[in-house]
Amino acid sequence: MTTAASPPDGSVDHDDEDALSWGDANDTTHVDAAHNPVAVPDRGGRDPERPETSGALIGFGVFGGLYLLYTVAWLLTASTSYVANVDTVLTVFVEVLRFLSIVAPALWFTVVLWAGRGRRTRTRLLWMLLGAAVLFPWPFLMTRSFG
Repeated sequence: MTTAASPPDGSVDHDDEDALSWGDANDTTHVDAAHNPVAVPDRGGRDPERPETSGALIGFGVFGGLYLLYTVAWLLTASTSYVANVDTVLTVFVEVLRFLSIVAPALWFTVVLWAGRGRRTRTRLLWMLLGAAVLFPWPFLMTRSFG
């Protein structure tokens, strides 16, 4: 039968049970997870000084191009529609709504990028996706014949 290696001074350590204990709870080096919670960094915010990743830039570029196409589609739709034989209040109201329909996609894109500076990229891209669904130019698609 072989024995474990002895300490360098020649003495034999026979207290093998100490090797299996975690130490005294009153010891200052003793760590107990119930009393010493681990600090987890907050992932909720984004550092606005940190540059965007390449995937985020590609995503914002795709949405920027899509919103540019939406703006052109709304411009073409608004330039072909007209209101005739109505009072001036309604005419002014229609012209304001026509202007807002044209600038809405560009305005949405700008506001999401500006207001979401400190937000996570995923959140901003989800807002872009929501805007793409809400601002879709249905009148342009429905008034054009493709056949």
